[in-house]
Amino acid sequence: MSIEQIQSLADALAARLRRAVVVDDQDLRLIAVSEDFGDADPARIWSLLHRRTRPEDVAYAEIKQLTGPVRIPENPALELWQRLCLPIRCQGLLLGFTWITDRYGDLTDDQIADAAHTTQTMGVLLHRRLVMTGNDLQIRQHLVEQLLSADPAARRAACEEVLDRGLLDDGQAAVIVAGYRDGAGEGLSPAVQAAFSVAVERFCRVLARTTALAAFWPRRATVVLVRPPGFADGDLAAAGAALLAELTSQPPPAGHWRVGVSGPAAGLLDLATAQRQASIACSLASQSAAACWSQLSADALLAQLAAPAQPAAIIPDGVRALLADPAAHVLVPTLETFLDCAGEVQRAARQLRVHRTTLYYRLGRAEQISGLNLRDGRDRLLLHLVLGLRRVHGTPDLPLSPDAEERSRNLQRRAG
Repeated sequence: MSIEQIQSLADALAARLRRAVVVDDQDLRLIAVSEDFGDADPARIWSLLHRRTRPEDVAYAEIKQLTGPVRIPENPALELWQRLCLPIRCQGLLLGFTWITDRYGDLTDDQIADAAHTTQTMGVLLHRRLVMTGNDLQIRQHLVEQLLSADPAARRAACEEVLDRGLLDDGQAAVIVAGYRDGAGEGLSPAVQAAFSVAVERFCRVLARTTALAAFWPRRATVVLVRPPGFADGDLAAAGAALLAELTSQPPPAGHWRVGVSGPAAGLLDLATAQRQASIACSLASQSAAACWSQLSADALLAQLAAPAQPAAIIPDGVRALLADPAAHVLVPTLETFLDCAGEVQRAARQLRVHRTTLYYRLGRAEQISGLNLRDGRDRLLLHLVLGLRRVHGTPDLPLSPDAEERSRNLQRRAG
């Protein structure tokens, strides 16, 4: 793997120069760091702790234009010693930077030439990793498709191959699904796919002991994660949020991502179920947001129920009358909050920011319109299911998306 090779190159260069070597990507995020030879200044220590270099420390706007080695002058105000900066380029692309502390400017021309040659090699490796051959992409795409297949034999064969190729480790697994839409409703263009690939690599670097394999389809991209020790509570939700942050750090014009994360699977052979979980979570995620299967609660089941194509034949007349009533924009969020609070009036009134008398009035009005009794468990269940399906799928009677529903609810709460 190129990252391990870059680490080896950094270690060897540091040993020859007897100075610490740090390698960042083009966005100043840490790729590799060598042994410290007592030449780490406070600015360097900060960058190692946070796994990135501060742009203001190194005149980032200027060094992006560099084509060869240059010394970054000392800056006592930033506690930064003089260092040598070598841009990592290949085929005209800026792929990163190599940093070597040179506090007293005593690196010789031969040492600088040695560092430049090593940096050139790093550029080839990073470019090879960034721009894989079409054959490699096809192989990885096929393996991910087979790992997610419903056919147990296909999953077993793919599992053996990814382990033999060293593409994934053997351990607890999970799936992340990322969906993209641009302003015209199109899916993943080649440029967006490339950006996604780079974002996945960056995101995987900060996941300790985790390997990943990604594939792309016309309107979504999928990442398979494996962590041999297993995923602790909150790890997968954090991974989804981290991937979303990478994807949206430089968002394409007029486009947005939604990210869905599965629960943990015992191993690679159980990824078909994990992929379904991640797809459901992605479908329920808000625009430019991430959703995790383990946090979906009842919505995870509601999303698997078919959207009512003919609500007149499925939804009782009383509920349809309620949804069609002019006051539905107030009554429906009130009912949802009341039911989500398990019928606790005081808690529901507090969440809605209304007086209990107002809440009682709204509930009574909803009962009057629908003909349902909120003290009857079956009527409550009916309302909760219908409103949940409406939130997840929308209905022809009142086609509000989950995002629109949440905005409506927030407006009502603020109105009090």
